[in-house]
Amino acid sequence: PASITHCVLCLRLPLPRLLHIGTMGVEASHQAGEYQEPSLPEGVLEVRISVYKLELTGVGILDQIGAGLAGTYHTGLVVGGKEFAFGGHDMPGKSGVYATKPELNQDYLFYQRIIVGRKTARQEEVLSLVRQFACSERWCGTSYDLIERNCNHFVSDLCWALLQVRPPDWINSTADGIALSRRRGRKENEAMNEAFVAYRCQFGSSSGSIAKVAGAPDVAVSSSAAAAGAQLPRPPNGNGDRSDGTGRARSDEDVRGSKAFKDAFTATFELCWSRGREMLRTARDTCPEGEDVNGHKMKIEVDLLSTCASAAICAAEVVAHAARLAAEARAKQPAGAAVEAWDMAWARASSALLRSWREEAVAGRLDAKPNSEQGIDRRKKVEDALAAAERAAMEAIRSEQARRSESSGRMCSSLEPLTLTVG
Repeated sequence: PASITHCVLCLRLPLPRLLHIGTMGVEASHQAGEYQEPSLPEGVLEVRISVYKLELTGVGILDQIGAGLAGTYHTGLVVGGKEFAFGGHDMPGKSGVYATKPELNQDYLFYQRIIVGRKTARQEEVLSLVRQFACSERWCGTSYDLIERNCNHFVSDLCWALLQVRPPDWINSTADGIALSRRRGRKENEAMNEAFVAYRCQFGSSSGSIAKVAGAPDVAVSSSAAAAGAQLPRPPNGNGDRSDGTGRARSDEDVRGSKAFKDAFTATFELCWSRGREMLRTARDTCPEGEDVNGHKMKIEVDLLSTCASAAICAAEVVAHAARLAAEARAKQPAGAAVEAWDMAWARASSALLRSWREEAVAGRLDAKPNSEQGIDRRKKVEDALAAAERAAMEAIRSEQARRSESSGRMCSSLEPLTLTVG
């Protein structure tokens, strides 16, 4: 940034042994630069965080309000009389770590200070630790990312290195929330792609003909599922393309049950994720004492995403199996009123099944194997639902025939009798 007043020299010095003393708190006065550090014994340094709001409009009061509403903050760590921060630039090999006067970074609007704690260490030891951070590839200026690696990540890591304490979550909550959504989206797409490639290889139709599967009105198709469908990798058919072996390009829609598979995957992944999010929200409270809360959060996140993917794949396989059976049954119905009645009846009968399968998958109780005890029971329930749809279709056919017969009778009765005149 243009406001860099001191560059942190990249000297290779040993990492000091530092002891944690004190607790974190917010200092009452928020006037920039007026803070006076307490008189401490030699070898004890106070560590605090300067929190700034971003200049969004150039109008002070609007920036104060807007940055707070957006949850966008800049931070620097103050220790040993200097404030250390991290910013990005386009100069390869140059550190993005820089120093300013405490609370007086001219690129931002000072908001408040947070007293993190006190460190028993010589100032030279602390500065050597900061230099090691500055020299690392992780904090090179070209590695800066507004969402994944910003100034707040730097201050958080430096806080942990000094005091084994992380700053409050609200400081970087906006970027952390976006980053979490990114990681969740990547995992969902990767799992969907991998699972659907296997499904397509197993159930892809060389003829490309497929009866449209009706029903399942409660299974939503999200934008993430659409994105996943657009990025599906090609199956290993030996030709390096997605043809069906005859040279004709094969689309995902040529695969029986493909839409049901994707819809069920997306809906189940979302359901599982929404149920597990509370564990991430309470990670700071559940983190064991002495353990890094960021590492604790990441472990919860990785486990949750893995659970979501497994549940989604399981539900998708089960729903797609039912969809294939439904497609075969629907294809036998005559066009017109019979198909419409079949669609409505199947939607009513299958919706409860779809919901129960998703719930069982999220709970980890769904066995997707068709020949398992669960699979046999599911097959019976699907057949019952199809039988109900068949009865509705037959009733529609009988009603249509009755209407035609009644209409034909009315036409005949309206004709005047013919009289033959002999003369």
